[in-house]
Amino acid sequence: FQAEDGIRDRDVTGVQTWLFRSDAPLSGRDMRGADFQNANLSGASLDKANLGERPLEKRTLVTNFEDANLRKADLTGANLHLANFTSAYLRETNLTGADLSEAVLRNANLKGAVLVEANLKGATLEGAKLEDAKFCKTTMPDGVVNNSGC
Repeated sequence: FQAEDGIRDRDVTGVQTWLFRSDAPLSGRDMRGADFQNANLSGASLDKANLGERPLEKRTLVTNFEDANLRKADLTGANLHLANFTSAYLRETNLTGADLSEAVLRNANLKGAVLVEANLKGATLEGAKLEDAKFCKTTMPDGVVNNSGC
């Protein structure tokens, strides 16, 4: 299955194998339950895509989202442990309950992102833009819980 071959109008829920081009048309797609383990999505446009779902909590997504556009994407409950979001555009992204432990978010734009109950323990936030991000029961990189937005 290749993203550039007909993903435009397909429900890709549960698809296991991904071969992506950086310009694949993934915006607004329902990709709940998809397995992105070891996928390279650098530069992909995933704005308003739904990649979240509780079953992902048991999967490890060692995935490269470097320079990806994930604006307003739904990553609720996703396991993004060790994922690379360097310079990714995550503005207004829903990361409620997401595991971002040890993820690299260097220079990522997280303005207005929802990080309620997210786990950022050990994550790299150097240069990240966090203005207007919502923190509530959020475990920060140093392990301290941030309740500033509750």
